[in-house]
Amino acid sequence: MVYSQLSRAITPITAQPFRSGYREHSPHEALKPYIRCFWTSVNQNGRIIIPDLCADIIFDISNNTAFFCGVSDKAFISDKPAEIFGIRFYSWTAAMFAQDSMRQTLNGGFDLDVHFHKLKRELVPKLLYAESTEQRISLSEEFLINNLKERHCSIFSEALGEIMTLHGVCSLDDISKKLYISKRQLERIFSEYSGLSPKKAAMLVRYQNLWKDILSGKNFNAAEKALEYGYNDQSHMLNEFRRFHTVSPKRAREIAFSK
Repeated sequence: MVYSQLSRAITPITAQPFRSGYREHSPHEALKPYIRCFWTSVNQNGRIIIPDLCADIIFDISNNTAFFCGVSDKAFISDKPAEIFGIRFYSWTAAMFAQDSMRQTLNGGFDLDVHFHKLKRELVPKLLYAESTEQRISLSEEFLINNLKERHCSIFSEALGEIMTLHGVCSLDDISKKLYISKRQLERIFSEYSGLSPKKAAMLVRYQNLWKDILSGKNFNAAEKALEYGYNDQSHMLNEFRRFHTVSPKRAREIAFSK
């Protein structure tokens, strides 16, 4: 799959996409294969943040600071009460705008000097003193379009395509055999381009697909979903969901629709 197909194959969703004070903004058409969204948030303190297959550059407008958050595989509670503007990359596209690989970025927060020093030098000063969200989006789009690098790895995108097509119901062994590449090589490629292992990427794709189903349907049948998504049984599915979300599907849905 090419990046435009990957971005259409899954739509990562946060824990509270409908809450007041949080808003997502679609990027320019040229950036849609690479940028999940721009987003704004006011008073994020105490909010649950779940693994969403994305990495973010976060601008703390209140404190005039900016940093990079790598993709995560665990939930946490935000301690940011400030006004935030964010650029949300898909986990597989952040490397295309960076000056370093995504190795060892899982669950990490970094000064922009480490991976995005050009963005820090050229874009951050403009964003922190821009007067509106619209202006920040426009400035960000201009920078990102002008600095998109074709760091394309066909093995990486093909492997991701397999994972997406199968909704994460696959193993590292399955993918490496299909693409005629060693498991070790595949691990190295995924680490460089996303910070994830292939196994972890598949788990998060499955979790995000399950979360979308939970969020969109009132009549959620756990037994049916466990079978659909290749879990050993219903208990296995619920335990893995809690691992990534910290609560049960029912409670997660209640939180999602709370304001």
